[in-house]
Amino acid sequence: MQILIRPVDVWLFRDGRPFRAGEDHLAVSLFPPTPFTLQGAIRTKALVDKGIDVHDFVRYVKQNKPHPEAPEIGFGDNFGDLRLLGPLLARRNDGYWERLLPMPADVTVLKDDKTQRFALLRPEGELPFTTNLPDGMRLLWVRTDLSVEERRFLFPEKVIRRYLRGEMPDFSDVIPFTQPFDFEPRFGIAIDRGRGTAEAEKLYQARFVRLRDEFALWAEVEGVELQPEGYLRFGGEGKAAYYWRLEPPLHPLQSEDEAQQAVSSGRFKVVLVTPAWFSDGWRPRDGDWQGFLGAPVRLAAAALPKAQLFGGFDIAKGKPKPMRAFVPTGAVYFFEVEGGRISLNELVRRLWEGGFTETPDEVRGNRGDWAQIGLGKVLIGRW
Repeated sequence: MQILIRPVDVWLFRDGRPFRAGEDHLAVSLFPPTPFTLQGAIRTKALVDKGIDVHDFVRYVKQNKPHPEAPEIGFGDNFGDLRLLGPLLARRNDGYWERLLPMPADVTVLKDDKTQRFALLRPEGELPFTTNLPDGMRLLWVRTDLSVEERRFLFPEKVIRRYLRGEMPDFSDVIPFTQPFDFEPRFGIAIDRGRGTAEAEKLYQARFVRLRDEFALWAEVEGVELQPEGYLRFGGEGKAAYYWRLEPPLHPLQSEDEAQQAVSSGRFKVVLVTPAWFSDGWRPRDGDWQGFLGAPVRLAAAALPKAQLFGGFDIAKGKPKPMRAFVPTGAVYFFEVEGGRISLNELVRRLWEGGFTETPDEVRGNRGDWAQIGLGKVLIGRW
């Protein structure tokens, strides 16, 4: 089931930094939100539709077992039958909806007084200097006389498909990153819950997100039954959102045949559509890409934006979850096939179904899998 989600008013999606009124004055909002936000909203909606009290659900979670009336949503880090993809930004264009992805990190903007264009960074092996990059990785390079400009854009689906083939769009085909939304500051003051009165010297500002009319969040939901349309709580402060089933559903961003063709060239790149977590920061444990992907490959280079910090709140334990650093959407990993036989079907399936992410041991200990709720979703291109 594909759905579109829009706010009733505004949204608040906190980043991973701790915030306490009186100690900080600004609560920063992250947009688009993470798959963790989506899974929390879908689980809560499933409970509400079944008439299950949240406190009753938490009672079962503390016993480390699912609620008998909603076993499909799992409990805690165990996500049951739930399968998610998203949320991704979407835009209504000429009466049709299309998804929007952040500009991949290997795309750069070149300009001078008269010229402005996109260019692709590629691993460069013949440079007149050496580096201390690990495992023989190469620098990403573009040969040009133009200056580089730091700008962020959103790429529509048709542009992403061209990018995966190694083609660059025109500026008329993309939109500025902040065009779909505005940050709307609002002031608040901390409340003493015991007395129900305002606390002195604890004024703060929260930065809410106001989505523009022609935009929405797109998501794909499996494993739970949702009504064709309705309301749900989405993001911080329990802000309301309205969702509806998207008919007809959108086609996949990439076909399996296109992904296999990219891999078959012997050099392919993996582009993150959603954030990913790795036990060694930006790579799997011990940098073992062959073990992680189950194929004879070598990492040639990587384009990595600044890490994002995600946390959350554990309703069963009544305390914040550990804050972890994630590789953000738009990161690009460049691989080379090192010889030996490689199963294109198996590698693509592993990347798509298994996810390009690890899951912390303590989450796996609870039979949890972050790829199941949409972490580490990727597209595969050529370089």
